[in-house]
Amino acid sequence: MTMKLHVRPHIAGRTVGPLDKRKITTRCQPCANRRVKCDGGHPCERCARTSKVCMPQRLEQTQVPFVHVSGQVFSSTIPLQVGKHDDTIYLDHFASFLRQCHFSKDFTATIADLATIIGKYPLLRHIAIAIGALDAGRKGATRSFKKLDSPQQIAFRAYGRSIKDLYTAISTAGLVFKDDVFWSSFLHGLFELMAESSGNSFANHMVSGTSKVLVLLNPSHPLPLISKSLVDAFWILETNRAILFGDNIILPNELQWNLMRESWPDPMKKIIMLMMQTSTFAKRLFETIESISEEMGSCDPKLDALALEGVYIKETILNWQEECHSETSVDSFTQLAAIVHHALLLYHCNNFTYYSCWMTRMIPQLNHSEVDQHVAGILGLSQGLLDDTCIPAALLLFPLRMAGVHVIESHDQRTVLENLRKIRQKGFVVSDRIEADLQEFWHYKLGKSAQINEPCL
Repeated sequence: MTMKLHVRPHIAGRTVGPLDKRKITTRCQPCANRRVKCDGGHPCERCARTSKVCMPQRLEQTQVPFVHVSGQVFSSTIPLQVGKHDDTIYLDHFASFLRQCHFSKDFTATIADLATIIGKYPLLRHIAIAIGALDAGRKGATRSFKKLDSPQQIAFRAYGRSIKDLYTAISTAGLVFKDDVFWSSFLHGLFELMAESSGNSFANHMVSGTSKVLVLLNPSHPLPLISKSLVDAFWILETNRAILFGDNIILPNELQWNLMRESWPDPMKKIIMLMMQTSTFAKRLFETIESISEEMGSCDPKLDALALEGVYIKETILNWQEECHSETSVDSFTQLAAIVHHALLLYHCNNFTYYSCWMTRMIPQLNHSEVDQHVAGILGLSQGLLDDTCIPAALLLFPLRMAGVHVIESHDQRTVLENLRKIRQKGFVVSDRIEADLQEFWHYKLGKSAQINEPCL
């Protein structure tokens, strides 16, 4: 639904004040062209009767830089102008975007807390404007009447100011933990996911930026609720970064670990811990195998230990599903946890197939039927979450990546791509990286399959 917009019109060279009780009507452009009376509605009665596009008159001296609307409206049908300050417009878009990114069940209250402090800190205000401007530019919800900066230019300029202030803040000697610094660091991570498709800037920020803020946490001083929710949100993003990039997870200190365990019965908390365990093991798995000398080869005893630990981790992941059958409510976070559960099994077992060094050792494996079952679970549940919930769409990148590398049929590949493009439509351009990786993988797989099927000469 389009929000009705108002502007102070000019009549006979005199500005009508906001307390004036007279009804104000302004002719639309089609009625002005025909020099006929206009009832001032939108669309006006005459335009509705004659099927004309009802739009405001083109103004000469009373223009404002941008038109702000809430909703999917073509710029040619935007009804009125609004003299709203640009920063306010973009802060509105920021609030709207964040309401679609619930990283936890308590995140709605956390967003409300943020609204009460955002005006107090330039550090927060700059990054909020940057995210809001980026979101406004993506939606096409603002249009310029003059040759002014685009929302994207405003976004990156505000981001530059904020990132400069943030790195100054976290490098200050003796700095104590502050909510505005932690919030800013978290929001910078979101901005990177929205602005840069490779994901590299996001990863660098998490490792070099947010991790330094977390060091400031003092276990002897309890955190307010706003910070606890952000710790949860950070670990969700961090586990996804590490598992997608094949990197080590920034290890939590004692306070952060305890904060995560406070909500241990939550299925999402459990699955995050499993993501940490599986991702950390995968990094060590590849490093260990690559370090084995050619002389030792498949006889190296380190392979025995890896195989045993791999089987144990698979059993731990499988046990999650049995434990969560006792959950009475199946909300969107439980569904997200189920999707990640499917992806973790595919990921963990697939890591062992890269090498043929296992000989007769028992390793974690899935048969074709199990693979198909997990892929179907990811694709079916992901579509529902993307369409009907406020779960941050970027949290589905890892599951869709794992489903993508296991699909064979072209219609399943199209489903993966459709879901990735929905993630982009929700503002996270980093999905382009996953799509490009999968397209390259499918092309390689097709070529390899053609080579296998070539007739022998």
